Amino acid sequence: MKPFRNAYEAIKRLLSKIFSKEEQGVENQPGPKAEPTPEPAPKPAPEPKKETKPEPKKEEKQEPKKEAKPEPKKEAKPEPKKEAKQEPKKEAKPEPKKEAKAEPKKPAQKKSEKTAEEDMEAYVRESERKEQAAYAAEAKRRAERAAKREAEEKKAEQRAARREMEAQAGMGVRRVTDPVTGEEVPLGALPSRATYLKKYSKIASTSDDVILSVNSILRHPDMPKNIVILGKNGFGTVRVGEDFARSFYAMELVKSDKIAKIRAKQLNKISLEKLDGLKGGCLIIENAGLVQPEKLVEVIKNAEPDVNDYVVILTGEIDSLARFFEDNQEIVDQFIYLVGIHKIKEKGMLSLARGYIKEKGYTADKPVYEQLKESLQGMEAGNIDRFLEFLDKVMETADSREASEGNGGRHEVLVEDVRRA
Repeated sequence: MKPFRNAYEAIKRLLSKIFSKEEQGVENQPGPKAEPTPEPAPKPAPEPKKETKPEPKKEEKQEPKKEAKPEPKKEAKPEPKKEAKQEPKKEAKPEPKKEAKAEPKKPAQKKSEKTAEEDMEAYVRESERKEQAAYAAEAKRRAERAAKREAEEKKAEQRAARREMEAQAGMGVRRVTDPVTGEEVPLGALPSRATYLKKYSKIASTSDDVILSVNSILRHPDMPKNIVILGKNGFGTVRVGEDFARSFYAMELVKSDKIAKIRAKQLNKISLEKLDGLKGGCLIIENAGLVQPEKLVEVIKNAEPDVNDYVVILTGEIDSLARFFEDNQEIVDQFIYLVGIHKIKEKGMLSLARGYIKEKGYTADKPVYEQLKESLQGMEAGNIDRFLEFLDKVMETADSREASEGNGGRHEVLVEDVRRA
């Protein structure tokens, strides 16, 4: 820089000398003196401008670079990072922890309630599963028994058809198997004193069982006289048992006309001392499939000839009774005679109505039985108890009508009596 600075000062001195000479001779020589003056000499004057320009440029460029770069980095970067990261972490973390720690018991109670409900639901589901399994097993057993019964009924129908053909061809009388000996014996006819059983002898599906049981009891008086009456589910067959009891007394098969009727569930609870007054009569047990086996064993022992000497008549649904005897083989020998009312159909019910009306001393024409056939549509074919009760009302209605007409004692059933009953 020194050589440049010396040149600059040297030129400056020359210029000052020139300007001083011009001031002295201005008045005398203004024109010519001014023109020859070497004006190109000040051309190097722009050089100081070159020096003045770069200096401020360097200072202006360096100062903003140093001030602009560090300050925004320090303020923008650290402050927002600390505020954005620290504040949400402090607020978000402690609050859920304090709530979870402050009330730990409430969620525990909810969990215990949920587990209790789940246990109860599991228990209910397991109970339902067991019930369904038991129901399926029972349905299977019922189906098997029903199939077995159908096969037996078909065989019985075939035998009956064969006997009918033999009778028509004059090849001999009807023969059946004696339930005591297993021998083939003549079926025979119902004894005249078995008055109350005659209405059942008109029913094709039931008559053989009734006649065979009575005649076999007469042939084997020393064997148990106990009877099983098989009906449909929910159908009453107690009246059939009563008719057997009355017929037994009429035929002198029992010594007393006393009849006691009791449901299986009631029998399970009572003491057998209450049956002491039944001596020599008949005990009818309803829904016998529900009786406790040990209780029935007690009843059988109590009914022996050297104790109270009464006949036990079981009535109930065929499947429940069949299952009962399958599970209690030791009792089977005490019940030799079976009467199947479950096989009765509409035609058999009308035959029963004819026999019952005649048994009671009444008469009825064909239109009456046509009307009874229509009435049967409102009840179950095979529900003997309900049907016989209905016939009793019909005959009472006939008596009331005849009394109002002044014709009491005729005992004639009319169609209007059936409709009004």
